[in-house]
Amino acid sequence: MNRRSLLTSTLLIFASRQMALPDWVSRAEAQGASATWRHGVTKFGDLKYPVGFKSFDYVNPNAPKGGAASQAVLGTYDNFNMVVAGIKGTLAVGIDFVYDTLLVPSLDEVSGVYGLIAEAISHPDDFTSVTFRLRAEAKWHDGKPVTPDDVIFSFDAFKKTSPQAAASYRQITKVEKTGDREVTFTSDGTKNRNLPQIIGHIKQWLLNQIRVILLQLNSVPIR
Repeated sequence: MNRRSLLTSTLLIFASRQMALPDWVSRAEAQGASATWRHGVTKFGDLKYPVGFKSFDYVNPNAPKGGAASQAVLGTYDNFNMVVAGIKGTLAVGIDFVYDTLLVPSLDEVSGVYGLIAEAISHPDDFTSVTFRLRAEAKWHDGKPVTPDDVIFSFDAFKKTSPQAAASYRQITKVEKTGDREVTFTSDGTKNRNLPQIIGHIKQWLLNQIRVILLQLNSVPIR
């Protein structure tokens, strides 16, 4: 008897006695099931952009790079740390451009979001969890790859330090590395269609605040 036949016999014994399979077997079966990976998600209708699209329609891929830009803001700043924004000091407007998120919204769709740091998204039909697969080419400023551990660290830091983020992530009970480039967020069982967007936009609440400031100044909204 080899290992394959032994395992098969063991599973048949469990089935014949109508016993629940051990937890490790259930987990292995779930992990072995083929996940449905998506390049983006939307809450309404179908995504506008197909897999592998190069740029949004409103973006000029040949736009010149470099130079300087100025924008008007009220007040001053004494903080570059997005994690403690709203708690300690005043955040410098525009500092969020230094960082990327797992997903990025499409500005010519109602609710479409696409992978940025993440190249693909997977979730069950009930939206009780969401898994992101990171791009292999996603790098830090020093050339080191962005890892699931980096995502977990960032999530924990925001949830622990930022009241706004903690409120947004209150349904998340577990975050774990589930592959070399995969990280999974699990909710408390609440079925939330917004879960991929909420997790994919760690800084979204901050962007909304910045847009309000700019609109009050009759300036061009940040994109």
